[in-house]
Amino acid sequence: MVNRLIQAMIALVIGLALLPVVADFAGDLTGVGGALEDTTTGALVDLLPVLYVIILVAGAVGFIATNRRG
Repeated sequence: MVNRLIQAMIALVIGLALLPVVADFAGDLTGVGGALEDTTTGALVDLLPVLYVIILVAGAVGFIATNRRG
């Protein structure tokens, strides 16, 4: 169990370290002169960093929870 917790913590730290890359990517697409500037799709792309964190946390919880059942 402790091994799974450590693995999940390492994955979270690495994933959160990559958050600025995801935010910059979304900002470049929707910022001034970006390909999706002032579009409805651009509004959804602005949510990518939030979705990234939610998926990262849900993945870590799922990774730990699957170990407890088996």
